[in-house]
Amino acid sequence: MSQITHELVLEVLEGCAPSALAEARRLGPAAVRTPTELTLRTADLDAVRDLRRVVAASTTLTAAARRPRELLETSLQQRIAALLEDMARQRPRQVFHGLRLEAAGADSTDMRRLAEALADAAGLPVDDADGDLVARVRRTPSGEAGWQVLLRTTPRPLATRAWRTVNYPGAVNGTIAATVLDLLGVRAEDSLLDMTCGSGTFLVEQLHVAAPARAVGVDLDPAAIAAATAHQRAARRRGRIEWITGDVRDAPIEGGFTRILTNPPWGTLHGEHESNEQLLADLLDRAAALAAPGARLGVLTHEIRRMHAVLERPGTAWALRDEHRFFQKGHHPRLFLLTSR
Repeated sequence: MSQITHELVLEVLEGCAPSALAEARRLGPAAVRTPTELTLRTADLDAVRDLRRVVAASTTLTAAARRPRELLETSLQQRIAALLEDMARQRPRQVFHGLRLEAAGADSTDMRRLAEALADAAGLPVDDADGDLVARVRRTPSGEAGWQVLLRTTPRPLATRAWRTVNYPGAVNGTIAATVLDLLGVRAEDSLLDMTCGSGTFLVEQLHVAAPARAVGVDLDPAAIAAATAHQRAARRRGRIEWITGDVRDAPIEGGFTRILTNPPWGTLHGEHESNEQLLADLLDRAAALAAPGARLGVLTHEIRRMHAVLERPGTAWALRDEHRFFQKGHHPRLFLLTSR
């Protein structure tokens, strides 16, 4: 069988596109279409599943069709079947259980016929509730006349982390965590401290890139540290992480960290808005005490006004280098990138 070059659409969270673009370009020509969508041309679907800054990847067929029913034409269905066959060839152990169609007017007669045709090409039943081969149908985003079929290349979104075996509330999204680590510039020679590690997302995510020379995660909640330990085991990545149960503000920790980060409570699942300004100030003071000269600190928080107030306090040990905005499901966390003065 001749090799197929797939025209992929990569879904990303707003704020992750530049980092995701750099990652995608290692696989082929890629471009940003919108703040939440990238395009990628590649024949290597197997490598696509390792993208860590992308929410989901879909191979696409674009047709100069005037209406969705024209996507049922034999030549187009043959092209769709070829895409599905190549997905199966490159990932023979990957199993889908049903096809789910997502489209405007999904219950219309034409869309139901298209769902059945796609499911037949994939050898699957139509499963509107739990189908894991997600097919989307939309007008071409270029504004030109035509329609596009998108077939998600994996049963679960790429943003799903298989190593997350414990459902710990408030865990940061994996693609945001990977982007934060990129922006913080963590290297293999760094000493990395997560001051409020929760279930360990940042530190476990970093192991997938390069294990730091030293990695320490601290959290008040014993359940969080237990979850973090379980997640590190499930990830099966090389690298040692020291997990500490305690309050990072006074726990005995040897300093000298070149990279420090924190995603402190911000009042929805944990913490209180009223006390968070003082918490932020305490975390910045403690980070300064534990930092090596020239260290970088990343603070991911929703408490934007309170964070600015802390940075404006006289004598602060940290200088603001940049603010980076994310958007996820109605939340607008912001990463404050700081350097020690």
